[in-house]
Amino acid sequence: MRYTAYAFAALAMAAASSAAPPTPYLRALTASALASADDAPASEASLTIEQADALIAAAEARREAAGVSEMRDGGEAVYALADAGAAAGMGLDGAPVLPERHLPERRTGAEERAPAETEGETIYRIAPAPGAEAEAPFIASAPELDAEAALAEAAAIAESLDMAYVSEGSVVPVAVPADGGQFVWEITPERLLPTLVDEAETLAQISNPREPRVSLYSNLAYLDDVIVRLNQAASSRRVVGLAVAIIEQGRPALIYTSGETAAGSGEPITPRTVFRAASLTKTMTGVLLAHLEHEGRIRLDDPAPETIRVNNSRQPTVLDLVSHRTGLPRNAYDNRLEEGRTIDAILTDTALLDPVCAVGECYTYQNIVFSGAAEVVRRSTGSSYERNVRRRLFDRYGLTTAGFGERDLTRAASWARPHRGWARRADTPGSPASNYDAVAPAAAAIVSLEDLMAWAQAHISETGGIPAEIRERLFTPYVATPRETQGLNRRFPGRVQETHYGLGWRIYRWGDRTLIAHSGYLSGYGAQIVMEPATGFAYIALWNADASAPWRLWPTVMDLRTGDGPGDWLDQLNED
Repeated sequence: MRYTAYAFAALAMAAASSAAPPTPYLRALTASALASADDAPASEASLTIEQADALIAAAEARREAAGVSEMRDGGEAVYALADAGAAAGMGLDGAPVLPERHLPERRTGAEERAPAETEGETIYRIAPAPGAEAEAPFIASAPELDAEAALAEAAAIAESLDMAYVSEGSVVPVAVPADGGQFVWEITPERLLPTLVDEAETLAQISNPREPRVSLYSNLAYLDDVIVRLNQAASSRRVVGLAVAIIEQGRPALIYTSGETAAGSGEPITPRTVFRAASLTKTMTGVLLAHLEHEGRIRLDDPAPETIRVNNSRQPTVLDLVSHRTGLPRNAYDNRLEEGRTIDAILTDTALLDPVCAVGECYTYQNIVFSGAAEVVRRSTGSSYERNVRRRLFDRYGLTTAGFGERDLTRAASWARPHRGWARRADTPGSPASNYDAVAPAAAAIVSLEDLMAWAQAHISETGGIPAEIRERLFTPYVATPRETQGLNRRFPGRVQETHYGLGWRIYRWGDRTLIAHSGYLSGYGAQIVMEPATGFAYIALWNADASAPWRLWPTVMDLRTGDGPGDWLDQLNED
């Protein structure tokens, strides 16, 4: 059984190190976290203030005594989390991570004791949120706290942890009403992401850039084998830099970085190094359009802008445009864009192409006409596609280093240079410029690993993130993609049974599992997300080279995670 231990461990360290106001509610909350992993009797379901203070004092003593040991095994730099209350980092006051194996089983129903009634003192207890499942996050309850006081404490805690987050009037953590007039906490796991990335960022900066850097936040057994395979891929002579993350149950489980931003530079790839997202941008376009539809600004069944014309029995709708159902030949006129022709000049000729099917009846992947989504956004909002994505998506969902095009890429504090050529013999970085910046909705975004982790969490987390009705719109299979099914079966036999395209996302059937995925490729860059929303899983990867090994990592991870195969897809690759 898994719990949201990270947030409570962070609060525990904040209180123990006097980084947060020692209010009764905070003391109770942090003590609840500590009690779940400390030496408190397993039968205790409630804490007095005196017990809470004793637990916090013990955590403070451990924090002062505990250090972080750096282990090197097989060329890897791995941080050992020395204690449930110890901070991770070289002497830094970062938020700690509480290993899940230290958490006790939660008692439910009749087994759970009610708070003790003691004259003159307030009793706090670990309590489930109303209607929560057994796997729901731990929360703590303060029976005598009213709504105004609870929200004030929420803001104080968030600020003290440098995790203040305001979006459309809401502050996270949020106090929500429970049965009986009580207020309980739900701390969304994505709000802790910056703290965990801080640890991985520090590790990358102080380590040898040519050695893998591993930050492990879960004791799931399969992750050990995943790390071995990540090292195998990173050691390929054609891989320059690689950044990978795995999320389980909506929470970061592994952050892995290896290599350099430019071969021979000595500058390490970190979780905040930005790469070109390429066609992963299409997922952002899909989410943006779904948001605009949800707000009543557009209808996806309305006709596409008149700038998009096809030679067919009917013209495409907006949904046809972004689900690749225009009937145009696959990747129509991408070659003209790569030659440097303007997008306006290219679009004038799309109506001259012979269709491969009627509009809406088959899947043919597009970049040129997909860019027509920018005009849909501009007409419905009065501002540009890029501005809308920044305000409605990047700011809302925590993509703090994301941007668009060459300018944002090269202005980043750390950015990965492209290394082009599948038969590359010399590691010379190429130009960061790309003609695909002209089709922003299709391919122009730039992102870091941290950004894509936040993006994945927005799609899979039970709390916060993209509203459920928008996710349903995104994940609806609008068109089958048989060519992709055939390609995946050829490369990874027996794994993916069928494939579809939704609203900016691909939909795979892996056995009885539904995976939501998309890839991005521009010469010198690769990007990938594979998610299983039902279990809160996500695999995320970015790299800055034309190399085959990274493309084989996601089925490797799925094999190891599910037990459906040996995860030996990299062994079948010969790039020499």
